[in-house]
Amino acid sequence: MIKFFIKISQTSYCIFSYFILKIFNSLDVKGQENLKKIGNESFIFTSNHNSYIDSGISAAVLLTNGSFFRKIAPVKFLVMDKYFSWKIFPIRIFLEAMGAVKISKAKVKYADNKHLNSVLDLPLGLLRQGGRVWIYPEGGFNNNGTPKKPRVGAAFLHQQTGAPILPVRIIGNDNVMSKAVPFLPKLSTLFGLNKIKVIIGKPIYFFENMSLEEVTDKIMNTIYELKEKPALKEVKLRKFARQRSSSALST
Repeated sequence: MIKFFIKISQTSYCIFSYFILKIFNSLDVKGQENLKKIGNESFIFTSNHNSYIDSGISAAVLLTNGSFFRKIAPVKFLVMDKYFSWKIFPIRIFLEAMGAVKISKAKVKYADNKHLNSVLDLPLGLLRQGGRVWIYPEGGFNNNGTPKKPRVGAAFLHQQTGAPILPVRIIGNDNVMSKAVPFLPKLSTLFGLNKIKVIIGKPIYFFENMSLEEVTDKIMNTIYELKEKPALKEVKLRKFARQRSSSALST
């Protein structure tokens, strides 16, 4: 019953987020075909993190393939425990309705990362039961799109469960909302001046003989290297230009 309620709540949130972002931010999602490459197994979404609106963008991304969303929902977003303790009443209710997974920082960290077993106990259990989670490896907002030193949580979840990684890059999210005042949109956003683009990468199924740090770096590099493929017409024009250049040099 609880899972059904969360699925309905998340579906409603996805629909709401999708249309709001379409109207005010001209949301453009590329790589939806990569969602279809993942079956019914557990998996881990990973993306960069720039804004309070990222959960809304992430939810909207899931809706870009309706049949896929119905099959995999709900996706559990990992949220730091401090947000659950906010005195802003609607925020806590919203997080609970969405089925957000609360995680806490480790009080003691060990060199062998064994503290992650307790920190990530809930998402580990979800993945082992065939669930899906969304995690932001940077662990907090980066600085105006500049990559922040990532944490090894996503890599740990992958190595412990074997769940594939789906890299997602969000572009333009750092210009949408105020970072000083939570959930307050910038005036330029209300006038539709801030565009958001999302690129979904191909699933990564296995990292061979890599440490947690190496896997983490690989995940983040993959995210930030995601770029929109140029249009076919543009590719042909570039190829034609190179051919003309080669012909000119040979004459």
